[in-house]
Amino acid sequence: MPKYAFLNAAGVCNGEGEYDQALAPMPDNALLLDDNVPRLGQRWTGNKWVVVAPQTDQLPAIVVENITADAGSNANTIIADNFAEVRTVVGAVLAITVRMEVGGQLYPINEAFDMPITSVDGRVHPKRVLFKAGRATFTITMTEPRIWNVTAEMINSGLPSEKHMRFGGLRVVAAEI
Repeated sequence: MPKYAFLNAAGVCNGEGEYDQALAPMPDNALLLDDNVPRLGQRWTGNKWVVVAPQTDQLPAIVVENITADAGSNANTIIADNFAEVRTVVGAVLAITVRMEVGGQLYPINEAFDMPITSVDGRVHPKRVLFKAGRATFTITMTEPRIWNVTAEMINSGLPSEKHMRFGGLRVVAAEI
């Protein structure tokens, strides 16, 4: 299976991906790797890889593209225009669509991670998020009246440093009516 490094404008690898087939056409920012050595945060000089200090803006970012509520809860759901906050009711099923990007461009990653959704009283609800070609859609059922938060710090807490990512955050309030 071909493995690629995705480079930013400075030639630094800010993402890697392994695919069932070769990328065709190959993106301008992709470099086919011939080894299994992680290259995240390293810079390709044209001849070899060199280690550089990572910068926050080089980290992949999770961007929320859309949030919808099931038909039965839609009338009682308010979703912020920037998708940073949702106010809904207990029993609602939220469908959340996100993309992974680097430098404002889609990062076609095929990977899964467990996103910790944490309530204000400390309860943690891990949700598996599976990215295919840089996008993921997952559902969350609001089973109890609670305020839930997801931040970049929460997401990164269970990941190795080379897998850290940026995220603007999400707050969900599920209330009884």
